Amino acid sequence: MASRSLSSIRLNVRLSASLTNTLDDATTAAVSHPTLNYAPSLSNGVSVSQANRVWQSDSRSILAGGQEVIDIADFAAVDIGAGAGNDGVGLAITLEEIVAIGILNENAIGADGQLEILPASSEGWAALGTHTVANGGALYGQGLLFKAQPAEAGFDVTAVRHRLTFRAVGGTVLYSIFLMGRHDDEESSSSSSSSSSSSSSSSSSLSTSSISTSASSISGESSSSSSSSLSTSSLSTSSSQSTSSQSTSSQSTSSSSESSSSLSSQT
Repeated sequence: MASRSLSSIRLNVRLSASLTNTLDDATTAAVSHPTLNYAPSLSNGVSVSQANRVWQSDSRSILAGGQEVIDIADFAAVDIGAGAGNDGVGLAITLEEIVAIGILNENAIGADGQLEILPASSEGWAALGTHTVANGGALYGQGLLFKAQPAEAGFDVTAVRHRLTFRAVGGTVLYSIFLMGRHDDEESSSSSSSSSSSSSSSSSSLSTSSISTSASSISGESSSSSSSSLSTSSLSTSSSQSTSSQSTSSQSTSSSSESSSSLSSQT
């Protein structure tokens, strides 16, 4: 048996700018708006302000006019490199609640291809909302959709609400998806044991890194804003799994560690 846990969990969203109004007599009025610094404290676990599961998939490609559906309950048909339905360290993953989700259109700003995000037509997950070209919510290149819910309920994932549809409109889209959530089972089996064998397991850890974006200053006829930045630091994962050993009669095997790296992207 092997157990997984999260460490160094960070969830940060920051909006900041300095708005200045310069009058005809050269006097100025300034204010720091906006000043959002959202950084809830999170720890490993399955209750309020906790998470124990993470998953991400980078640079997924959808051809213009195409779509794909992802089951965010068990990711059964998705292989991110460690086996279909597995997380970054090769353990089967099931989510019951979403604590945070980020979706990024990786296309360059100005490039063709808008990303639509909506509940699937069957067993659709509606907590994220519907973001389409028709309602103005589709993501252009470098557009980011982010939502967080550290409350104990999180964003519920159920047997009848667990599938998201992603569509590319007007051009091919590369996109990435980042998830942090919970499942009540703290342990997941990664090895089996037989009689007369002994095994030891140590915790594997996952840590979140970040994605960030920055916005430039804005100025008008008689007002200017400077020093503006938007950084969304959230949701990439790095994972390490320690070795587990089994011995039966005269045979022994050891499992190696594997890790998943972080993603960072800037606009």
